[in-house]
Amino acid sequence: MELLGYVMDAGVRAELYDATELTANPAFWSYHLCGTVNDADRFFGVSDHEFLHMRDRLTDSARWPVLPIPLAGGHKMFIVYENYELTPGTDYEYETSYLLRLADSPDLLALSTTDMHGSYAGIRWPELAAAAAPAGTGGIQRTAARLLSLLPILGDAALPLPEATEVLAKALRAVGATDPARQATALLTEREFCGDESWSVDAAGVWTCDEQSSRRHPADRAPGELAAISHALQSAM
Repeated sequence: MELLGYVMDAGVRAELYDATELTANPAFWSYHLCGTVNDADRFFGVSDHEFLHMRDRLTDSARWPVLPIPLAGGHKMFIVYENYELTPGTDYEYETSYLLRLADSPDLLALSTTDMHGSYAGIRWPELAAAAAPAGTGGIQRTAARLLSLLPILGDAALPLPEATEVLAKALRAVGATDPARQATALLTEREFCGDESWSVDAAGVWTCDEQSSRRHPADRAPGELAAISHALQSAM
């Protein structure tokens, strides 16, 4: 697939493809969430063989999976699995980029990343819950898949835990989790990385993250980009 506005690093040659269909496979979620909490790779009852097969597909350095998530208002998110072979056959580096395209722009704005070292807060709970609602056409439309796709970059100290746990448990059940209530609690309260970041909002309704590692921290972005991201995510509410 062609992803307008997406630029690979110099020297990297990889094919991008729409990986929406993979989200119907429990093994996909086993891998996608495995860095969020310990043992998340066991949440979906998949065998080691199934997990490793999916891992190999998602970490292919020649073909990079892309998950498109249309939002209300014509905005669109893209999750890109970026896989780099540093030394042939032995040394690899992985990063998952969470990108946002505004309805009136060809450019892609970096929302957050997850990589081999951790996850970085990119979205608040109200924004995540709103983005889970189906919108637009194409890409991921199932509410459960949309919610879980973006879950690794959730970081919100003001998380309404009972409500969020119920919503997340329903999503996990829909994609084949084996113990949704317990696993939802773990994914919200036992996270390996981001999860308890504080946010601030100004008079114009622009939300910024107080954690410096976040791409939505004021020191990381131009004010116009922060406003555009905030307003696009709020358009789904």
